[in-house]
Amino acid sequence: MISAAYIASYRYLPLFTIVILGAILRLYKINQAFPFDHDQEVAALAAFNFFEYGKITLIGQELSFPGFFLGPLHNWIGFIPYGLCNLQPDCVPYFYIAVGILTIVAVFAIIKKIFDQKIAIVASLIYAASFAAIGFERGASSNFFLALSSVALFFCLYQFFKGKKLYLVIGALFAGLATVNFNPVFLFSSAAFFITAAFGKEKLKLYAIAAAAFLINYFPLVIFNFRHENILLKSLGNFASLNTPDLGIIERFVYLAKSVSIPFYVNYLFQSTSPIFIALTLVAITFGLYYILKTREKFLLFLPIWIFTALLGFTFYKGPIPDYYFMQTLLPATILVSIFATRNLIFLTVFLSFFLFTNLAAAQNYRTIINYQIKKQAVDYITSDAQGKSFNVYFELPMGMNTGYTYLFKAKDRTPQEGGEFLYIIEFKSPHELDLKKYQSSFSDKTTKVKSFGYLHVFSVK
Repeated sequence: MISAAYIASYRYLPLFTIVILGAILRLYKINQAFPFDHDQEVAALAAFNFFEYGKITLIGQELSFPGFFLGPLHNWIGFIPYGLCNLQPDCVPYFYIAVGILTIVAVFAIIKKIFDQKIAIVASLIYAASFAAIGFERGASSNFFLALSSVALFFCLYQFFKGKKLYLVIGALFAGLATVNFNPVFLFSSAAFFITAAFGKEKLKLYAIAAAAFLINYFPLVIFNFRHENILLKSLGNFASLNTPDLGIIERFVYLAKSVSIPFYVNYLFQSTSPIFIALTLVAITFGLYYILKTREKFLLFLPIWIFTALLGFTFYKGPIPDYYFMQTLLPATILVSIFATRNLIFLTVFLSFFLFTNLAAAQNYRTIINYQIKKQAVDYITSDAQGKSFNVYFELPMGMNTGYTYLFKAKDRTPQEGGEFLYIIEFKSPHELDLKKYQSSFSDKTTKVKSFGYLHVFSVK
């Protein structure tokens, strides 16, 4: 007779297998993958100020539009890995891997509860093995937490439509938390949440409480705004004046769907925008939507409303729309694909074959010529070579590639100083293009040498 424990263990075998696969893919080449650029340095500096000086801020990273800031939560989350590793970034990629594994489990558990195990297996496998999803984790930016936020939002709305009214307030709280602290564009997902919740036809008081739960997340930013002469309100006014809709609303909507969101979904699934992969993705999403509409369940309308609201919202934004703005709609798109895939064995076989092959190949072929480990080696070399004496560092690097070093020196308590005894010049170029003679001629009365770390070269002048 088969024991209950054996049956229970077998039931969780698919999830266990997917988690193991996801963990292996995330750990593979992790030392090459963690970048430690500007976004990561911001969180690092916040952790440094907290642990060294006891300072904590009410705002997070400044956004690409001047005067706009995230809330503080992402920086506060960063206190965990930096606190564990003595303010060094070494723990950060592993912390994000742990959160990624948690997200895989959450996707599986919640989709299984709402739909069935087959759909949960496909959806969680997509998140576990998608090289794009892994790339978002390795970037260790606030955008990564949109995946877990989306799962929480979906589950809360499900519970609300099951009659558990408190989940509308909890879901609104999560929506506001993600919008304020991880990416303001999650506002469109939040709008979709409230639009769908309105089908529940509850009392207005409940919706008002939910709206208040959403807005309370802005409280730290409100305090910051009043302390700094209404800087956020002024920035919001500038933003609104620059982003009025143009006349081609329909054309812009079609453009965003055709040239931004669909290629983003396709690349997320197949690491390519080949016509055959575009066709597979469109077929899956279309028929997945068809099955959703056939159920006539109000709650499931959230999936198409979610995607449509994001598209419509960005239609009225005149600025550039990077494809990662549609990260917030990956969960509904993944669910729609998974629904159709589990209802058509031929499609499922073809889809999974292409999906696994392209993403495993992308993981295998991944290469990077600059990352945290290389930057760390360069900083360690400079601080060791200086032998306790003062030094200065010049960066002869392309725009955007000179980030991270300031914090790494700071964390070692060895800050470069203008007029230091030694000078170090950091360059980034192919080893074949390396030219030591230009420094030898410029500093003919000094001793010059070079230490290379792949494409990163450190010239010392003593």
